[in-house]
Amino acid sequence: MERQLESRIHYFFRSRYRGRKDVHVVLKDLRRHGRLVLVGGMLRDLALFGNAGFRSDLDFVIAPYDLGSFEKHMGSIGARINRFGGYALPSRKWQIDVWPLEKTWAHVAGHARVRTVGDLRSATFFRCDAILYDLDYRKLIAAPEYFDDLTNKVLEINLRPNPNPKGNAVRAFRYALMKGFRWGPQLSEFVDEVLESEGWGALLEAERRSFRSQYLQGISFEHLKRALRSHVSGDQSDPFDATAFQRNVQLTLPYIH
Repeated sequence: MERQLESRIHYFFRSRYRGRKDVHVVLKDLRRHGRLVLVGGMLRDLALFGNAGFRSDLDFVIAPYDLGSFEKHMGSIGARINRFGGYALPSRKWQIDVWPLEKTWAHVAGHARVRTVGDLRSATFFRCDAILYDLDYRKLIAAPEYFDDLTNKVLEINLRPNPNPKGNAVRAFRYALMKGFRWGPQLSEFVDEVLESEGWGALLEAERRSFRSQYLQGISFEHLKRALRSHVSGDQSDPFDATAFQRNVQLTLPYIH
């Protein structure tokens, strides 16, 4: 799977189809300002679904040669500051976001020590996002067991403290419904706690605000709640399958962001 993913990444960045020329222009501009790595979601989805099934965003982290100069450049090109200290870049086809290394949320909040790009692997909420592609060296950076975990499709927490518990709980459901993931014990406990503190309605509203497509409304919540609580309080040796309690959504779904 690792070699296959590298091949898919190279194809994505070489291809001119589907508006990827915009990506080439943006990356050429960014790489003048520092070492650039691609993080998480795109790599995960390319590994699982290939280029034909990838419809998501591109998230980069840059280790800038000079932070002040980089931030000034972001202002000059019309980049918008996003919610968590990064920049949303102008692009016609793809949504591209970039974060300066030293402003990574987990580092600023004191939950992870992020001094080099390799440290970013310890700063993601989901374990399946703890993978990088270094554009300078054209190589993947991931833990040895990363691809085994991805093949088994068990969704688990990598770093629990995070700035958006409701959003990550929503993503846990969407990854289960849309990508076929089952939840590990830590994630099951996390979702159960978010449901207890925030309520199901808050997660439905969070999905409506963040995504064009709505999937949580197809879940039979009362059945889900009972099953999840039973799983959390009982034997967690098997991952929790959140897809078993959806009502109006097909069990096999294409990836749609």
